[in-house]
Amino acid sequence: MNYWRWIYLIGLALFSTIAQATLYPSTRADSKTLIIHSATDEQAILPALLDFQSLHPEVSIEYLDLGTLPLMQRFLSDAEQQQTADVIISSAMDLQIKLINDGYAVTHESETTQLIPDWAKWRKQAYSFTYEPVVIVYNQRLLPADKVPKNRFDLINLLRDEQEFFLGRIGTYNIETSGLGYLLASQDAEQTSTWGRLTENFSHIQFKGYDNTQDMLNAVQSGELLLAYNVLGSYALSAMKKHPDLAILFPSDYTLVVSRVAFISKYANHPGPAHWFMDYLLSQRGQKLLAEQASLYSLHPAITGEATYQSIQKLSREQVPLKVIKLSPALLTYQDQLKKRKFIEEWRKLLPNENLPTTTR
Repeated sequence: MNYWRWIYLIGLALFSTIAQATLYPSTRADSKTLIIHSATDEQAILPALLDFQSLHPEVSIEYLDLGTLPLMQRFLSDAEQQQTADVIISSAMDLQIKLINDGYAVTHESETTQLIPDWAKWRKQAYSFTYEPVVIVYNQRLLPADKVPKNRFDLINLLRDEQEFFLGRIGTYNIETSGLGYLLASQDAEQTSTWGRLTENFSHIQFKGYDNTQDMLNAVQSGELLLAYNVLGSYALSAMKKHPDLAILFPSDYTLVVSRVAFISKYANHPGPAHWFMDYLLSQRGQKLLAEQASLYSLHPAITGEATYQSIQKLSREQVPLKVIKLSPALLTYQDQLKKRKFIEEWRKLLPNENLPTTTR
């Protein structure tokens, strides 16, 4: 590992220890506390926090928004002191499964959890509560229609044939600094027909690596990037509504679907509110609010609208195959230390040092 990469990763770990939580206080004298550490943008999930608090006005909420890797690093550091957040939420499903597999979660079971499909829960401890497509986002003002790919095969051909046009103007997650990025890349890598050629062409056009979705979306919106690959669909949908230059593409060869996963820590100091909040996230009321006000693509099959399970299933009926990432021990495959080290080493060969991300969200 070179010097600057080493310094950067140390900074990433330090960031997770100094980030500040937001307090949403209860007005009750007999208040209880709920501490949530989450890799979900605070403004996106805020309507759900406030709605939960309206149901439980006696609960004060502390919410800390971290990137997927800093979130895990913070949790493990806190766990050494047996003093962690109560609820942990992350879209890096494999990291969540690893923490649970290593014994850091407690069981949560209720009438609400019985309604969750089997693939969206594990060991009665991990629960998916969103159903989010992973998309390609592009700047439709700057990218001509004949250069908009429909799928990964199109993208490979475009990058090969139009290297000068796309040079330095394609972005995706840096899988070394983004837990979600690593998960998505490992899922892509199972598609041997495209992954090798896609990353080879990314390297040829000097793609840019990012450690969070928002930075990618900002770069596409500003014109720094023409296109961003493997973008979390919930944030892309919200950004597209604010910026008409942005457009979303669901790859027609397959579209990954990822979930945010929540679990209750075995070191939770406030287990009561933690269990209440888990049930709220999975309830029809909570799911409806997530879809309508947060655009986080609810999992509940009864909820209708744009950011819902039903809307994504409609994609499948329109001949866009879905590759749903399910909660299972299979997610631990690419968390094997040797396999992970080799995968990241191959990635480093693709990513020039000057593309090292400068943010730690």
